[in-house]
Amino acid sequence: MKTMDQQKLDRAIGRRLKTLRTQAGMTLNELAGRSGVSRAMIGRVERAQSSATAALLNKLCAALDVTLSDVVALAEKPPERLMRLADQPHWRDPDSGYRRRHASPPDAASGIEIIVVDLPAGARVSYSPWGRNAFTQQLLMLEGAVCVHIDAKTVRLRDGDCLDFDVMRAVTFENETRQDARYVIITRRGTSYGKM
Repeated sequence: MKTMDQQKLDRAIGRRLKTLRTQAGMTLNELAGRSGVSRAMIGRVERAQSSATAALLNKLCAALDVTLSDVVALAEKPPERLMRLADQPHWRDPDSGYRRRHASPPDAASGIEIIVVDLPAGARVSYSPWGRNAFTQQLLMLEGAVCVHIDAKTVRLRDGDCLDFDVMRAVTFENETRQDARYVIITRRGTSYGKM
């Protein structure tokens, strides 16, 4: 049974996805074709009849040329310079238990987004490569350890390690340990990137 907070978040995500799709001039069929997500599933997510997973949202965001933060942060206010902890949007992936907190103010003038992620012990979250408008990211480990799989390459990160990577290739975050991991993802849009 969904909690009231989860239902509210599912409705907000559904509305935001529908708004972004219509702003892009796409029908459900067009978004389904671009994303590889069925028309029926997109419709259920837009109507908040189904909770979107991280993998599904990644496919839809890539097809819409937006970041996951654009959808989860639900930024429909004028840009702010300050984002209080109590106001930072939280989202939990119903499949993996992966939790993300959008720490930076929406539409920050710097073009940088800061996301705090909690990846439960044993969890694995995979993202498909972006075809267009790809962006770069840095991951800074705060607690625990994660493996980042970028195509066939695997990088193991521990406290204090920092990895620079892009989203032009498939990326999987995996916590192979028995303790939860916490890390920060820093994203800057509009930068070109070479192979790792």
